[in-house]
Amino acid sequence: MNRAAAALIVVLSINVGAGFSRRAPTEVGAYSSTAEQEVYGPSDFVRITGNSLQARYDGALAEGRRGTTETFWIAYQFPVRPGVRVNASDGNVNISRGRNSDGIEWVDQTTALQRVGLFLLMRKSDGLIEKSRILSLDQDFRVHDRKVYWIGESGAQESLALLAMLVDAAPQRASSSLLMTLGLHPEPGAAESLLRIARTSSSTQVRKNALFWLGQELSRQAGEELEKMANSDPEIEIQKQAVFAISQRNNDEAVTSLLRIAREHPNAAVRKQAIFWLGQKRDPRVLDFFEQMLKK
Repeated sequence: MNRAAAALIVVLSINVGAGFSRRAPTEVGAYSSTAEQEVYGPSDFVRITGNSLQARYDGALAEGRRGTTETFWIAYQFPVRPGVRVNASDGNVNISRGRNSDGIEWVDQTTALQRVGLFLLMRKSDGLIEKSRILSLDQDFRVHDRKVYWIGESGAQESLALLAMLVDAAPQRASSSLLMTLGLHPEPGAAESLLRIARTSSSTQVRKNALFWLGQELSRQAGEELEKMANSDPEIEIQKQAVFAISQRNNDEAVTSLLRIAREHPNAAVRKQAIFWLGQKRDPRVLDFFEQMLKK
């Protein structure tokens, strides 16, 4: 099994929220196209055309803000990395990947590529994102009360570029879920985008959230960059968050980096953070480290 397959299982529960239901109506013609319609199936979504994902997003935003409701959805399909599976049930979305530290591996029984959609609830008043939702497009669902402007299927790079732009403009609560979505994209683009945001965002909280999702990344590059930020970022809080993100990565890589930080970092608070997370690891190197500390 390659290194990517040896990452931790990550199971995240994200509330699907009001406005979605999972059971499609059984009667024929349940999704009518009348102006009074308040329940929308995928065939009722408003299709927006354009030469790029960004152009279609801009068109959908303009169209939605001309509508009569205070909020509306913009949605599109995006690619997810191999080994990621989105399952929606009972109002939650579970996202699983890899295997856990005990060696128990999640095995996908399906061979078909999963179709996953990002739904952005937009405010008419200022054009900003109220919230975002991830849905499996392979499941039956319908949307209540608000129109959905569908901007099509995106490639990874187009989607990552759009999400990076949206993170900068979105309110903090919305930006956190956008960063999660960004982290589900295929490599190497996902890690590169998260690193760029973690380094350059003007918001400390956005930077910390980006680091968290880097901790779930599978590439070695992400781990190396996290250690660099733990050692050299100008903000101590960001250094400590980078240490936490390192602790979430696969055990061998995490312990190696944490031991280095615990022994060599010039800041006591950051060293303490590394030592704390080492205490959560089952690794003989950690036991040796604590024995050496007690002898001093």
